[in-house]
Amino acid sequence: MNLPTSGSEGDLAKALPAHLRSCHVTPLKLDGNLSGAALVFPAAPVVTGVAVINRDTNRHLQAATSMIVGESEKLLGAIDVACRVARSNGVTSLLIEGETGVGKELFARLVHAGSQRTNTDPFIAMNCGAITRELFGSELFGHVAGAFTGASRDGKAGVFEQANGGVLSLDEIGELPLEIQPFLLRVLEERVVHRIGDSRGRPVDVRLVASTNRDLKQEVAAGRFRSDLYYRIGAVSIRVPALRERGEDVLLLIEHFNRQIASRAGNDPLEFSNQALDALLAYRWPGNVRELKNLMERLHILACDKTIDLEHLPWEITTGIGNGTARHIDNPVAILEAPVCTFEDAERQAIRNALAAEGGNLSKVALRLGISRPTLYRKLEQYGIRRGFV
Repeated sequence: MNLPTSGSEGDLAKALPAHLRSCHVTPLKLDGNLSGAALVFPAAPVVTGVAVINRDTNRHLQAATSMIVGESEKLLGAIDVACRVARSNGVTSLLIEGETGVGKELFARLVHAGSQRTNTDPFIAMNCGAITRELFGSELFGHVAGAFTGASRDGKAGVFEQANGGVLSLDEIGELPLEIQPFLLRVLEERVVHRIGDSRGRPVDVRLVASTNRDLKQEVAAGRFRSDLYYRIGAVSIRVPALRERGEDVLLLIEHFNRQIASRAGNDPLEFSNQALDALLAYRWPGNVRELKNLMERLHILACDKTIDLEHLPWEITTGIGNGTARHIDNPVAILEAPVCTFEDAERQAIRNALAAEGGNLSKVALRLGISRPTLYRKLEQYGIRRGFV
């Protein structure tokens, strides 16, 4: 961390990493010069970046939060609620709402990670939209041998039994047939499951995480979803924001997927022109994070060179700027004039220009320069450049 050599507590706070800025900062001076700072940490957990900073947070939860990339306020709020649910012993169900492609399953896995008592606690996921109406009961609750035509000869455990001691993720729960919903409610209330064709109850200890891209309140009003089941699974709910609501998280995700895909293929990451980045920021991403990831994979496959410009992007992204449907991005560039004498001078000046052009946003600066954020931090420290003081 590069501390300013002088200045107020506010200057010191700005120089700190984001997750430390809620600390109380006291400058430490020697002979009138700033030599360090004392930090007093708050008592409450601090949400930052993609993780909840807390000494009691287990390594499984830290690993799960690191999979959710973003720094927007709405996303961090959803992560915070999920982590609270994961640590709670009293909450048995969680409802995750959000559009298709926003990453609802990652939040379900986050709850599982924080709820794990052992490394073997199961995580079972079932997509209600992929099950035929006739098989819902068997898939959820299981069946005994001969319970119906086509039943397994030895019987079969349903997903509730398979998830016993862990987390059951029911994706697209709005697709659950109305006639099955009372049985699901009964299992959640009694924590006992009855296989089809069996009178014997089997106790289950399962935390249910339900997710949907539908508005379940409207489904209840339309009579397609039981109100008692809705209130049972929705006692605590999370809305995962759409990508278009997350601002510059788009840039973080571009960097994340770019480096992930490049590393997997053994190639160098792609570089993006400023015009391409502006177009990607302005696009509304109807397919959300899934669409962005698919685009990055496509670019890595089809790119003839390592620089992505507007001409390499799909037409629906490039035309979104001209038709007025996307938000306007206005980044006035203030080019700083300075004599260049050496390579280091040129690099220092390039960083200063990028900071001015991007208004001090380090994520955009790193993308503009084609370097990682850790590398940018090292360069800022090397050249004594402070963000916001270019």
